[in-house]
Amino acid sequence: MKPLLRVATVGLVLVLAGCGGSGSDGGDGKKGSDAGAASKSTVSPATGQKISGKGYSFTAPEGWKKPSSDVPGTEQADTFVADLGDDDGFADNMNVVRLDPAPIKDLDTLEPALTKELESVGAQDISLRDRAEVADETAAHVVSTFTQQGKSYRAEQYNAIHDGVSYVITFSFSPSVAEGDRDKTAASVLATWTWDS
Repeated sequence: MKPLLRVATVGLVLVLAGCGGSGSDGGDGKKGSDAGAASKSTVSPATGQKISGKGYSFTAPEGWKKPSSDVPGTEQADTFVADLGDDDGFADNMNVVRLDPAPIKDLDTLEPALTKELESVGAQDISLRDRAEVADETAAHVVSTFTQQGKSYRAEQYNAIHDGVSYVITFSFSPSVAEGDRDKTAASVLATWTWDS
């Protein structure tokens, strides 16, 4: 459970970074080729366990599940799933945090705020990627690297705003997972996302 604890604790640092935006337009985030446009996925939907949270549901990747016991550091997550069979020393995982009301509702303001906040908590290799679609909502997408206790991991964070609530969807992967595989995993989950209203 140690790798799960490490990933949960640091994963929520990323989530909390997304909470701290001040509404300022400041920041110097690096944008992808077309960060303003939402990209639609052509990836097959995830086929794992169905997960329901407050106001939404999604299907986890095959083999990813809710841990049978509480994982310290995930208390603020509305939902948390992980690849419990991962054997590379880091349990790839996903968590969702709801911020009600959304502290920043405009993605053009949110993206540089996310970048600035991630820098302030020690994230490295931060970049804005093309926006993604999450059940007909456009989501900001930021990628970064974190190091804790000498181990690094890559975080893919999507921030969608629905009915005035911000849903911060964070996928965390070991450094050995290639960008294409990270994108495919995240897209397969986001393709199954539904809102309750």
